[in-house]
Amino acid sequence: MKHPRKQEGAVLFVVLMIVMVGTASALFSATTVSHEVRGTGFARQQLQTRYAARSALIGALEWFDIFGPGTVRSIVQTRGDTDAKLFACVGTPKSCYPEPPLAGNRRAYRLYEEHFGALIEPDGSGNFKNPPVDADAVFGGGSAYTPAFVIDLYDEHIVNKLPPGAAAQGGTKFKYMRTTMTARGRAQVGDGTVDFATAEAGDSGRQWNETGADMRAYIISGPFISSGS
Repeated sequence: MKHPRKQEGAVLFVVLMIVMVGTASALFSATTVSHEVRGTGFARQQLQTRYAARSALIGALEWFDIFGPGTVRSIVQTRGDTDAKLFACVGTPKSCYPEPPLAGNRRAYRLYEEHFGALIEPDGSGNFKNPPVDADAVFGGGSAYTPAFVIDLYDEHIVNKLPPGAAAQGGTKFKYMRTTMTARGRAQVGDGTVDFATAEAGDSGRQWNETGADMRAYIISGPFISSGS
């Protein structure tokens, strides 16, 4: 027969082991839940950033449709380096756009948020009734993030191939313009109090915790009436 004191010591050891195992399980569960919540938040933010890029792309398509392919082609070919100065980056880093300006010798054009704002009239008579990318609609009213975006138009060239849906018999003098359009959306903290990447890192103007998503479209627009075949 075992001594009562030895039995009490064994029971105490078993109880302590159960408590330790229970504590370790609770800590593991709490850590796992924390990582799951953070991972879900990252996935949600990435999806919302894609919404921002998609909304910017749709808005750019509307902008393209308003001015027409002829005007857009003229802008792309003659812009020089003026678009980099059109909406200058002033004030805090938050007011800067998340992409470096286009090179002056590129046949391309960049759309900013101000391009859409210029087509909105207070009385509702403008081409745009509201901004294509709305922070509350993209991220929600209580979110600390706000969208930033630019849309690049480039790779424009005239082709005489019939687009999908055109009459198959041909024989027309119509030509079309093919253009590549890339919307670059970013999610940034809107209060401007967060740290920004340094110029030494090659990411000057970007937040450490911002997310990015790009959307691309290939456009066939026209037709152009030309004197040639």
